[in-house]
Amino acid sequence: MSRTVRGACVALASLLYLAPCRAQTRPPAEPPTPHAIPMPDTLGANFSIADSATGKATVNDFDFLVGRWRFRFQQQQTDGTWNPPFTGQWTARRNAADSGLIVDHWRADRPNASEESGTWTYRAFDRQRQQWVMMGVGTGNGGRWEPGLVWSDGENRYAVQRYGSDIVRIRYFAITPTHFLWRADESSDGGRTWRPDHWTMEAFRLAQ
Repeated sequence: MSRTVRGACVALASLLYLAPCRAQTRPPAEPPTPHAIPMPDTLGANFSIADSATGKATVNDFDFLVGRWRFRFQQQQTDGTWNPPFTGQWTARRNAADSGLIVDHWRADRPNASEESGTWTYRAFDRQRQQWVMMGVGTGNGGRWEPGLVWSDGENRYAVQRYGSDIVRIRYFAITPTHFLWRADESSDGGRTWRPDHWTMEAFRLAQ
């Protein structure tokens, strides 16, 4: 056997011998991100958006939100996996001339993000309808307005809001003076089917 052929055989044998070793040394797949927001169940916001036609609210239903909050927020993908949670600040103030008008600013902690980035929501109490009418607009959505209606049952706050062609149903619950939970289901077929807990959030009060 020539030296060239012998060398090729040795090289081939080495590759065949090392191939299983290379397969065994591949790094293990990263574990999926767990859901980090403490929800009592996996049912989502879990209410009928038809309730928006009959649900009632009071002018004081968003007193709890006025002030400054720190939040943790997490999004669930359509395949059921979770994005890593992130933090941010949420501030709300009542219009001094009208107790039925509240403006709030929701902003994630992002590197190099400006103080004015995030989502601004305007909430006005419709005394005739006895519901809160809200309109959100974000710095990242091209100036698109996101309309919604809000009502309550004394303990929870319920909202139905449109995000482009999608509908989101939202529940604020476990509300105390210093803490509350928030969850949102998403529908892309007009409310026929829902993805429970597409968004979840936990908020802690920083200041009044």
